[in-house]
Amino acid sequence: MSIDESPVLGRHSPAAEAEPRLRVSGEAADACYRIEAASTDRLALRAASITGIRHRLAGQAGEDSFAWSVSGPRLAVAVADGLGAVPGSQAAARRAVLAGSEVAAARGSVGPAMAAANDAAAGGGATTLVVALVDSDGTVEAARVGDSTAFWVTDRGETWRELFEPAGGAEDQVGTETDALPSPAVEWETVRLRLDRSDVLVLATDGVADPWRDGPNTVAPALARALAAHPGPLELARLVDFSRQGCHDDRTVVSVWIRGTE
Repeated sequence: MSIDESPVLGRHSPAAEAEPRLRVSGEAADACYRIEAASTDRLALRAASITGIRHRLAGQAGEDSFAWSVSGPRLAVAVADGLGAVPGSQAAARRAVLAGSEVAAARGSVGPAMAAANDAAAGGGATTLVVALVDSDGTVEAARVGDSTAFWVTDRGETWRELFEPAGGAEDQVGTETDALPSPAVEWETVRLRLDRSDVLVLATDGVADPWRDGPNTVAPALARALAAHPGPLELARLVDFSRQGCHDDRTVVSVWIRGTE
């Protein structure tokens, strides 16, 4: 993707135009662009994970991850952001989202999912995590550790609300602070809500959440309206790959809505 194909939100980042040098080796699992689009009978999912400019230009793989799991009428989704300062964090993020989504769907609760994700994250690395369990009737239970977060987009993208307060805790590679898994005494925040037919639930890592908060007149309305329009996977990847000065982190978005709302 080039800057001509991706939106500019606020001031353009010149780094977004740079063609990264191909890594010595790579595979699909650590490709810079990862997308998904699928549905259950009642719920639709769209996901895009983009390796940030900082990692791309350094020839490094991204450290974000996402996963989902379906059990009956329930869809569980999870998003994680591995902490770059801790070796092995990309793998920890992947283990956490897999365990968190699978247990949430199987048990019908995010509490056991967060405990399972904490156990899975052990063995090297550290990661943030947000998990959401969505029932076919629109009931949502979400939980998070760290600064990955969730947004509730309503009124067809005209309004939105972040479901968690900005987080703080252990230091990551860029000097900000965030709690992370694994933790010997893991604690998580939990919220509950109910999606209406025109609403969208959005899970995101801080590479998207930070500019969403910091750009209330640029990033936030552009993302909210685009997500409310139910973009396809390629459209979502292009959207998440927006150019904005100073925003070079990995970016992941998973959106869920009730089907049949068009």
